[in-house]
Amino acid sequence: MSAYLFPIIATAEAEPVGPSNVGLGSIVLTIALGVFLVWVGYGVINSRRRTRATETPAPNQEFFMDNEGLENDRLTRVLTAALIAAAVLAIVTPLYYVNETNRQEAAAEEIHEANLHFGEEWWVKFECASCHGPDGSGGGAEIVEDRSGLTASWSAPAINDVFLRYDENEVRHWIVNGRAGSPMPANGLDGGGAMTVQEIDQVVDYLKDLQIPQMDAFAMADDAVIAALDRIANAESSILTRIAIEEAALADILDGPTQFGVVSTMPDDVDALLGGAGTCTVESAAVVATTCSSPGVDTDRDGVTDEAEEALVLIAASAFETVTTRSVDTNTLEVTQLTDSGFELSLSPTSAFSMTDATGTPVADLDSVEAFISHLDAKHLELSLLTDRNDDFAAPVIAGIEFLNEALETKAWKVDFDEVAAAAGLSTIEATRAVGLFNAYCARCHTAGYSAGVEFEQTPGSGAWAPSLTDGRTVVQFPDAADHADFIIEGAEASAEYGINGLSGVGGMPGFGALLSQEDIDLIVKYERSM
Repeated sequence: MSAYLFPIIATAEAEPVGPSNVGLGSIVLTIALGVFLVWVGYGVINSRRRTRATETPAPNQEFFMDNEGLENDRLTRVLTAALIAAAVLAIVTPLYYVNETNRQEAAAEEIHEANLHFGEEWWVKFECASCHGPDGSGGGAEIVEDRSGLTASWSAPAINDVFLRYDENEVRHWIVNGRAGSPMPANGLDGGGAMTVQEIDQVVDYLKDLQIPQMDAFAMADDAVIAALDRIANAESSILTRIAIEEAALADILDGPTQFGVVSTMPDDVDALLGGAGTCTVESAAVVATTCSSPGVDTDRDGVTDEAEEALVLIAASAFETVTTRSVDTNTLEVTQLTDSGFELSLSPTSAFSMTDATGTPVADLDSVEAFISHLDAKHLELSLLTDRNDDFAAPVIAGIEFLNEALETKAWKVDFDEVAAAAGLSTIEATRAVGLFNAYCARCHTAGYSAGVEFEQTPGSGAWAPSLTDGRTVVQFPDAADHADFIIEGAEASAEYGINGLSGVGGMPGFGALLSQEDIDLIVKYERSM
């Protein structure tokens, strides 16, 4: 159903929006039409009354007046009325025409504004913004990388320039069907998602509104190249940081049974204090879902007995000293063991408000005890699982560390710029820029693992959603380098041939002619033909 015919969806969140412009010409024309209909109705009713009263034949069944009979005041009145009606129409019609253009433009603008409103609503509701950024400038989506089992931040591309790379049908295809092998889901009903055709049309309109000017997108090439080259330069330190983080996580897992040995009986000890004879109050017993048969001394009347307060502080201190997690300084790679702040508990038998919250507001002791119990129960469950299934938790982390060490050894991301320069017939400076351009604009599709992060990246040009470019495949596909450049400039068209025996499916190859200069595209061509 076209969004231009039916732009409004009634929702609980928004008021319906629609055209409301009514011009003077429309009003006058409506009044004239109403007068005409009243006149016709009056004539019909009056003629019927006259026929019934005289029982004479209807006027169309008898001879009408002769010329002399017609030339009277009645004819004059009829002709005058006709002249007035013609004059009214002559005046109203141009007014209606002049106003109608503005009215239609205003109506189209209101429809557009409504589409933008609902498009933004779907953009947020279907979590497009969580990956591509609120303004479409790009972001990331958390995934589990298949080969390593490691969590990775998948680089979601900027789409505030997507219409400079794809046409509207291609953009709509990605929204409807998603992209297999990436976090991009199918959103349209035809692809198995939940978005209707109208909702997709409105999201497309909203995306158009997010687009940045072409010159702004064109000017981003230098920054994109710098970021891509920095990624190569910092790859080794990035992987070393990731290894340190995974090793710290493994140490926490392996420490789980030791920590559990200290806290394993604590929940029962707390229950015994808060609900036991001589150490309970009615209020504290209710916290642990029991009754207090013999209340103890509660000097400050805060719902926790003096004895229980002293014992709880000792229990919390023991947990605070024992339960730790490791933190890695990403700059120095130093590992620090951090105590669990959730076990900080301070209680005084002489004060009903011994602690304060983050804003400095005093907290009732009974509330502090409840918060401590909640945290203790959660940590007790976590450490219990770590103890019971320690090997199961440790195994994937160990495998991930082995994967990272192998990546650090193979250095698949590494590029020898001098070798590229010699193979492509470029200077080292040109070769460096060529590699940066390829990684920034092409590697997402043509290099396996690139979007998942440098530690998962494979050989440049090894192929992912798009074909591999290694072993001279581009030269085979495009014997003429000019055709190769034209293909990068224009992109692929759906179901259209390209190069030698190339056939595009849905036009997945974007065109970069609006984003990159001819010189940059020529550098990419030379680099790809040297792979």
